[in-house]
Amino acid sequence: MVEPPYVHRDVNWCDFNARVLSEAKDNSVPLLDRIKFMAIFSSNLDEFFRIKVAALRKLNELKAPKATKWLGYSPKEVLQEIHTKVNQQQNEFGRIWSEEILPSLMEHKIHVYQTEKVLPYHLPEIINYFRVQVQGYLHLLIKRHDKGVTLKNRGIYLVVPLIRESDKKELLGYVNIPTKQLNRFIELTPVDGISYVISLDDIMRINLSSLFSGYKVIGKAYSIKLNRDEDYEIEDEFTGNLVDKITEKINKRMEGDPVRFLYDGNIPKALLTRIKSCCSIPDSGIVVGGRYHNLNDFFQLTELLSKKLVGERLGPMPHLELERSSSVLKAIEDRDYMLHFPYHRYDYVLRFFNEAAIDPTVKEIKVTLYRISKKSQIAQALISAAQNGKRVTVFVEVKARYDELNNLQWAKEMSKAGVTIIYSLPGVKVHAKVALVVKQKDGKKIRYAYLATGNFNEKTALVYADHGLLTTHTAITKELEGLFGYLKNNSRKVKFKHLLVAGFNMKQRLLALIDNEIASKRKGKEAFVIIKVNGMDEREMIEKLYEASNAGVRIQLIVRAGCSLVPGVKGFSEHISAHRLVDMCLEHARVYWFCNGGEDQIYLSSADWMNRNLNRRIEVGFPVLEKELKEEIKKVVRIQLNDNIKLTPIATELHPTKSNDTVSSRAQLAIHQWIVEKEQQLAMVHN
Repeated sequence: MVEPPYVHRDVNWCDFNARVLSEAKDNSVPLLDRIKFMAIFSSNLDEFFRIKVAALRKLNELKAPKATKWLGYSPKEVLQEIHTKVNQQQNEFGRIWSEEILPSLMEHKIHVYQTEKVLPYHLPEIINYFRVQVQGYLHLLIKRHDKGVTLKNRGIYLVVPLIRESDKKELLGYVNIPTKQLNRFIELTPVDGISYVISLDDIMRINLSSLFSGYKVIGKAYSIKLNRDEDYEIEDEFTGNLVDKITEKINKRMEGDPVRFLYDGNIPKALLTRIKSCCSIPDSGIVVGGRYHNLNDFFQLTELLSKKLVGERLGPMPHLELERSSSVLKAIEDRDYMLHFPYHRYDYVLRFFNEAAIDPTVKEIKVTLYRISKKSQIAQALISAAQNGKRVTVFVEVKARYDELNNLQWAKEMSKAGVTIIYSLPGVKVHAKVALVVKQKDGKKIRYAYLATGNFNEKTALVYADHGLLTTHTAITKELEGLFGYLKNNSRKVKFKHLLVAGFNMKQRLLALIDNEIASKRKGKEAFVIIKVNGMDEREMIEKLYEASNAGVRIQLIVRAGCSLVPGVKGFSEHISAHRLVDMCLEHARVYWFCNGGEDQIYLSSADWMNRNLNRRIEVGFPVLEKELKEEIKKVVRIQLNDNIKLTPIATELHPTKSNDTVSSRAQLAIHQWIVEKEQQLAMVHN
């Protein structure tokens, strides 16, 4: 029997990151945004090595045939494929920067110093900046070649070959580049109408001789960077304080084993060998880079250049009906409303919470928080609500990677104000994005809900493409109340009919919905499945999609990042197309659309079709029931599927979808324009 085709999700993720990098070399993308895509590529890759590659390396260390058989793949082969792809991408990254971005910046009269000598005019300015701003943050290590050195996780360093003047002994100097304390890029005084920018790295290189007094610098200073293993598991199933455990793990995050050592490709081989030995770097973690590392700091460069260059922005639009209503809560008593971000303003969500905080008829507010902003207006509204005597219950997921400390801090602040805080459940993450407001009005209980595909985060709502539903639907809000009961009491007695809840019924219902399409096709009826998610690796779901394809069901997928399903394979996925959509805003929404015999059944969800989401998390999918709102989601998805500029087929990565259309269609611009026109038409009707 032929095995169904799968590609390891982490290998396919590398193709996604290559797609991000392709935006940086696209001349049609504004220059400022091209630099931003380089920063995104670098940031993505950093986290990928700290988490995914670290996990693969631990699996590889098992070196047991049984492990490979159990996993269904060879970790060693996956790691080799990843390193091959990443090395190619690193080379392309360097080429784009030096051959495309730097010359383009010069066309805008912006010169970024690289290896060339600085102008004599700038030298005193650079020396003064080093002495006043930089020197106090530097930590120097001077070691013999055979002595061990412990490098900090995520730290970037200059390695400097030295000779001690007193005894002529050869040594190695290590000095940190203090990017946490200072901006990575510094603007110098303009000369002859040209703006000049220099990196912190090069300011330090220019001042090396004064830095290592008593030593002679021989040769050049080379940049290195180390990523350590940050893939940790919390043993939260049994006893102990979960918050304490997480705090302990965060503190240990910086002490993991080395997983990626990035070095300047110009470093002499003998010197590289000595550094590897001193820093205990395994060969499997060696990645050649350029003169500069940690280039997610290009985000800082875009901030510096934002006064001189213009990026592409989608100005969020008002939702006219909600805008004209004096109260969001009152408006949704009459009908449901759908918000599309970042095309709509996020302040309607903020109004939802702010109104609830001060409305005397509101008795309870319940919400799940996964990733919130550091200056969260929603958390502030919840604090106000508690201070106003409301019963406020907040489920805080303190296992949200890299947001643990922020979430813990807000949990403490809310708890002080009288908010009931529920922390993470043992063994699972709560990834749902839901809120419930309960009123007592005229002796009746009225429930108001906000269910979303994206986090309660007003900052990311400006750049993440998501959907949010405001509703008072009786069954949906009652089931949501049952979910919060489970989160508080860990009672599994609750039943879900309308909501899809991972850990309860989501996976089973999704499989049944696909089975329904298979049955329809076999009866000669129309049948299709359209799925939009951020990742897809859950084998049972993929096998069910293969089964549906073999039955003739047409399946269209938009999967932003890693996708283990292989489209277009004879005997498995001939009727499946799979694409990525990468553009100025991060596509984050999850949409499940089933033909359902012509009676379209559409769910929005927080859940990707990943093993972790469907089997180890609490996720919520919610139906779009009102016809008008259903048409809105269908419109958005159709626009995305018809994109012939930014949509790329996963099977043939990096090439735009070929189209016979004479008119170009770019989904994010088209959706924005559709919403603009929709709101304008409403304005005309109301006028």
